[in-house]
Amino acid sequence: MNRKTMLVSVMMILALGAGVYGWTSADTANKNISQQKQELRTMASKNGSLETQLEALKISNQVSRHASSSSDSASKRVDTTSSQSDNLTDTTQKITAMMNGLLQGIYSPKTATTMGQYEAMKPYLTGEAIQTFMPDRDTPISANGFQETTINDLRVYVTPQGDDYLLMARYELGNNKTNTNKKTTMVFQGTVRKVSNDYKLAAFDSNRALSGVTP
Repeated sequence: MNRKTMLVSVMMILALGAGVYGWTSADTANKNISQQKQELRTMASKNGSLETQLEALKISNQVSRHASSSSDSASKRVDTTSSQSDNLTDTTQKITAMMNGLLQGIYSPKTATTMGQYEAMKPYLTGEAIQTFMPDRDTPISANGFQETTINDLRVYVTPQGDDYLLMARYELGNNKTNTNKKTTMVFQGTVRKVSNDYKLAAFDSNRALSGVTP
């Protein structure tokens, strides 16, 4: 083999070697790229999962805040309703005390006359009601046995209406002079108004006996 032939052979060997190295490097590079793509897909999947979890966490927090807000609102409504109920109970107790005094003034005045009765009622009446109950003249009422009358089992029911209260009072009316066992169930209806710190009768509708009613 002459020198030229040997040179060509060496060059071919080197070229083949370079080709094999190139193929090997290319294959390694392709594998590296494929591996990187797979890692990127995995990372993207993880990131996507993380984003999904974060989004779910955001939604969960929003729901929790909404639930907490709703709970607070419900609690406030319950507190408000409870407060209103307590206020009405307190008002009813005060109106019951007022009605007891008014009925005592009607049935058991210290002075057994229509004017004495009127004077006994006045502390429990507003200006309008005072005019309504004012008698035309003073006449004795002792013949009716008013001072022997007893008031039992007074029950008062009130309904708020603006600044006033609709009133219905039920009570038993007895008379110690005639028959202690005989009682009449009575129903008193009217309108009550708050005057300063007191409750007074502002309007009178009726005070009648209920026949056939068992207390």
